[in-house]
Amino acid sequence: MTNLLRNVAALIAAVTILQLAGGLLGVRLPLAVAEDGHSRTALGLIAASYSAGFMMGAMIATQMLARVGHIRVYAGSAAVFAVSTLALHFSTDIWVWGVTRMAAGVSVALMFAVIESWLAHSIDTRVRGEVTSVYMVLTKGALAIGPFLAFNYAADAPEPWMIAASLAALSMLPICFTAAEQPAPPKAQPLALVEQFATAPAAVIGSFGAGLVNGGVLALAPLYAAAHYGDNAAAEFYSAAFVGSLLLQWPAGRLSDRVDRRLVIAGLAVIAASSAFALAIWSGQLLHWSAALLFFVWGSGALSFYGIAVAHMADRAEPGRLAQSAAGLLFVWAAGSVLGPLIMGPLVDWFDVAGIFWFAGAAATFVCAAMFWRRTTREQSTTKEEFAPQLGTSVSAGEIAYGEDSAPAEGGAIAGVNKPS
Repeated sequence: MTNLLRNVAALIAAVTILQLAGGLLGVRLPLAVAEDGHSRTALGLIAASYSAGFMMGAMIATQMLARVGHIRVYAGSAAVFAVSTLALHFSTDIWVWGVTRMAAGVSVALMFAVIESWLAHSIDTRVRGEVTSVYMVLTKGALAIGPFLAFNYAADAPEPWMIAASLAALSMLPICFTAAEQPAPPKAQPLALVEQFATAPAAVIGSFGAGLVNGGVLALAPLYAAAHYGDNAAAEFYSAAFVGSLLLQWPAGRLSDRVDRRLVIAGLAVIAASSAFALAIWSGQLLHWSAALLFFVWGSGALSFYGIAVAHMADRAEPGRLAQSAAGLLFVWAAGSVLGPLIMGPLVDWFDVAGIFWFAGAAATFVCAAMFWRRTTREQSTTKEEFAPQLGTSVSAGEIAYGEDSAPAEGGAIAGVNKPS
């Protein structure tokens, strides 16, 4: 295990540095938009633009990796991400920000595709769980730490953009200087989303619900924290959500190996809904620490059930199509991440910042109800894949969690899973 981690240390180091930048920008962007006097609807548009760019990047990742190779794709994407981040300082126009964030979304999707395709090529099935655990802890930990790197800067200061761009550039170093051999060019499989919905509707609904809720809340919650508890509270809230998910995801995943995964998703949705409704009902009336604790609880529920939805799909997918199915759920999740901010932004403009949590609570309640509905419609699977925690990061993430696809590709290579290498 130690030797294996040494072999993939460069990959994990690169993505950890990149996620520090992601955590920083997750808080800095909404505060900067609010400081410039733009509406929450505009912020929702910017967040949706990033998610749309992420989807586009995931769609072209296989072709890019096949054409120029892993290292070149990562280096070029990191450069684009750094430049697009610096560009945010030189304009306050919402459409310019939307375009630059879309470019950043494309770049981040490509960078995660490189890392996760390479990891899937490098790790053996016997230690996949251990490597995935290290990967998850470091990446989510980086997302929790990132906001504090710009803790004391004003919303209009240039330094946070410079720090984030510098981190993106630094993340290239482990990739460019690794002695590990790059994987061979990947192949692709079609997504077959309709087929996947027929296979495991609960997994598709859970993945879409996760994107719908989480994308908007994480984009807009820093404004909630700043409005009620000061700008510095925005970093604390954002960090609390990821720490909560980091602590609960493994216990919830292990529990789902023993009981119906739909019940576990429903339970996590209840946790997310109850904490969201509490934040909405007592908006501004809670003490700072109690509001942060509720957001911690929200993160432990809302940010944890996507990985269990992927595991539920893996239980029902045909042999040889586990990674392909996980890739399909990524696109469903990303579609929800586009739609969520577009809905939540206007809601916050109409009903103040508490509107974030009214919507989040209602959406999580829908997910819970859908899980019970599906449970009454179809029995749980008689065989289960062992749970593997997973982030919505790239179409290659399924290969890390559940191994390589062995089935041959059918049809055209339309944004499919990255075949190994």
